[in-house]
Amino acid sequence: MSGHSIDVWTWRATLRAQVLLAPGVQDVPLTEARGRVLAGPVTSPEDVPTVPLSAMDGFAVRRADLDAPGSTRLPVAADLPARPGATPELPAGVAMRIMTGAPVPAGADAVVEVEATDADPFGVAPGSVTITLEQLPPPQRHIRARGEEAERGDLLAGAGRLVGAGLIGVARSLGLATLPVLAPVRVGVVVTGDELAATGGPAPGMVRESNGLMLVSALEADGARARTWHTGDDPASLRELLREIEPDCDLVITTGGIGQGAFDVVRAALGQQGGGTSELVHLALRPGGPQGRGRLPGGTPVIHLPGTPVGALVGYHLFVRQLLPGVDAEPIRVELGEDPGVFRGRRGRRALLVQPGTWRRAEDGRLLVDVLSGRRLTPYARAESLVLREPVGEAAGAAGAAAGDLGAAVLALPL
Repeated sequence: MSGHSIDVWTWRATLRAQVLLAPGVQDVPLTEARGRVLAGPVTSPEDVPTVPLSAMDGFAVRRADLDAPGSTRLPVAADLPARPGATPELPAGVAMRIMTGAPVPAGADAVVEVEATDADPFGVAPGSVTITLEQLPPPQRHIRARGEEAERGDLLAGAGRLVGAGLIGVARSLGLATLPVLAPVRVGVVVTGDELAATGGPAPGMVRESNGLMLVSALEADGARARTWHTGDDPASLRELLREIEPDCDLVITTGGIGQGAFDVVRAALGQQGGGTSELVHLALRPGGPQGRGRLPGGTPVIHLPGTPVGALVGYHLFVRQLLPGVDAEPIRVELGEDPGVFRGRRGRRALLVQPGTWRRAEDGRLLVDVLSGRRLTPYARAESLVLREPVGEAAGAAGAAAGDLGAAVLALPL
C-alpha cells in the first residue's frame, strides 16, 4: 500500500460497479411481501374495472332523454346498490338510482349526481325523479369505463421496486395471491483477531467482540440474511473458514486484519503477500481509512472492513449498504446545527471526516444535523445519522488561509 489515499466516492463507485449481487427469486404471500424488493414486473391480469362503474351516487340515464337547460322528470325503474347481482339494461325514457361503485346498466351513457335532482339522498328510491340541469352532461359523465384504471397487461410495478402498502392493495384487488420478490441476500460476516472474546469477562489483553452482532443487526435491518463467524490471526485458518462458508453466501464481509502490522491476518491470507485475491487500500477517510475488496475462489465477492467498531460501522454504511437490493444508501445534503468546531486535515492531508449526528428541524423547517460529542463507538448508541464533513478551500496548512474550514452544508447518511 502506498502513501496515496483513495477518494471515498471513487471507492464507492468502484464497489458498485464490481459487486453486483444477484439473489434468487421467491413468490411470497401478500402478507409477507411488504418491504421486499420485486424480482420481476407485476402486470394487471385483468381490466380495472372489469365493467363500467358509477363514480357518483345519483341516477343512471340516457342523455337523449334529458332536457337542458331545464328540468326533466323520469320514472325510476330500478335501484342499483354496489353489491353482487345482475344489472338490468336501462330502457329509454327512464332512470335508475345508482350508488357509487355499482355496475352501470347497459344503455346508460351518464350518471347525474343526486344533488342535481329532487330525490332524498338517504331515503328509499323514488317512483320518479326530477333532474334539473344547466347544460347536458358530457358522454360517460361520472362513469368509470372498463379498463380506465388499468388494462389487462398494464405494468403495475417494475422489478427493483420496494413492495409497499399501495401495491399490496392493488394486488389484492386483482386477486393476486403472491408477488415475486428477491430472496434475502446471504451475507457472511467474518470477524478476525486473537484478542476478541465472544462473551463473559475478557482476560487480560482481550476485548469483547462487538463487530459481528453489530453488522448482522445492520444487515438484517436492511433485508439481508446474515450470520457471523470468528477466526483468529492464523492465515490458513481464515482461508479454510472462507472456503467452508462461501457456498452459502452471496457476499462475505471481514472485519480487521487489513492494516500494516505483522499479525494482520486478512492481508497475510488474501493480500499481495498471500493469495493476492484481494485489493487492500487506504481511503481519505476518518475513521475507517483501511478498506478492501476481492473475490473468493468460487467468485463470491468479499469486502474488507476495519476491525475497529467505528471503522466497521462507518464502512458498512458507506460501502456495503449501497450494494443491497432495495436499499437507499445515498447521502442527503443538510446543514450543520450546533457548531461542531473546525475540521482541519492532518499534516496537509484532505480526508472525509465521519461523525455521529442527530436530526433536528429548525423553526423555519430546514433539516439540521447536530454532531454528537464522545469518543469511538459510544456516541453511536444515540446517533441517527453519519455526518460526512469534507474540508473546503485551500490546501491545509497554506499560509494565511483558514485551511480545512467547513461551510454550513454537509452530507449525511441516515442510520
